[in-house]
Amino acid sequence: MKIRYFSPGMLVKQKGIHYSNVPTVFIHGYEGSSFSFGPLLHRLEKENVAKREMTIIVQADGTLTVEGKINKNNDNPTIMVLFAKDVADETTQSKWIAHVMHYLYRQKITRINLVSHSMGGVSALRYLLEDSREKTPTTERFVAIAAPFNDLEIAEETKEIFAYEMTKEGPKGETPIYQYFDKAMNRLPKNLQVLDVAGDLKDGSNSDGSVSIHSAFALRYLLQEHAASYQELLVTEKSGSHSNITKSAELENALIRFLWKKTA
Repeated sequence: MKIRYFSPGMLVKQKGIHYSNVPTVFIHGYEGSSFSFGPLLHRLEKENVAKREMTIIVQADGTLTVEGKINKNNDNPTIMVLFAKDVADETTQSKWIAHVMHYLYRQKITRINLVSHSMGGVSALRYLLEDSREKTPTTERFVAIAAPFNDLEIAEETKEIFAYEMTKEGPKGETPIYQYFDKAMNRLPKNLQVLDVAGDLKDGSNSDGSVSIHSAFALRYLLQEHAASYQELLVTEKSGSHSNITKSAELENALIRFLWKKTA
């Protein structure tokens, strides 16, 4: 993989944006790449909201290749994590995320935000439940985008989109991964704020073409007694497709409000 370009200088601070040195870490999903979040991160920097400062490539054996550095300029630094083996299962991917977090902790980074897409959201949640307690930065905000939290096949494309329909009491059925998460929720980091995002093509499938909104929003019932706050966003039509959703203006605006909006 080639070294990525990081632009010099600092952001021009914008009114209404809260700036800090807390990095936001971006995790792609199954068969993801720099195109999963690259366009979004480019726009955020161009709009002087958050600055691309580091890319971490995780090799198949868990070793890290680090490009760039966190400059401590209160520029809302972003870190893009890329998996050299992009077709691993979510259990393996969660351990790779832990390697990244241990590295950041050794760099004296004590707080982060975590943004994830697709299977990356499932892997990130598993990391938060299993490996985020010791010698890792505290995760303050967690964003899951089009993540299949209640699917039988976490990383496989199937002709029919699997879904256990949601009711007021919760999903009608629970897959093994969902049952595992439900039992492990007492290990969720305290004071975690969560934004859960799903896509709906509005074509009658109740999905983004890959993940059902019922699976993505099943996170609601896992977190209702455990997260400090939980909110949802539904991105619709073409912008809500599984691959387009990370590039949508609606998602970008929601991320800015959730992660970096200055509060009164």
